[in-house]
Amino acid sequence: MYGDNKILTGDAIAEAVLAYAAALGENSTTDIVEIPTSDEHGTAATAQVLLGPASQLMVESAPDDELEPEDDDLVQELVRRTAEVGGARFVDAASSHSDDPAARRLRAGPPTVS
Repeated sequence: MYGDNKILTGDAIAEAVLAYAAALGENSTTDIVEIPTSDEHGTAATAQVLLGPASQLMVESAPDDELEPEDDDLVQELVRRTAEVGGARFVDAASSHSDDPAARRLRAGPPTVS
């Protein structure tokens, strides 16, 4: 959800956008991201979203849908951008759909001290 608008997209994309938004907010910077979605008729569409410190995003679960877009290249690009802006503690958020144990770490909590 972006403001009063809902953007239907894939789980991995939503998680990666949320992680990137958190990293941008933490670093007081902004970016525009194009998110694949579908319109109310199921036609493929793209939404451009401004992300930054004032962004208020919410990810809401929806029933699985065959029209739900997935884009591994976009997810990997968002993971790269998240790391680039210093959001290392948010990088695993884009992979929470993965079975990799490292991808299941808390994404928005405080960094852990080793």
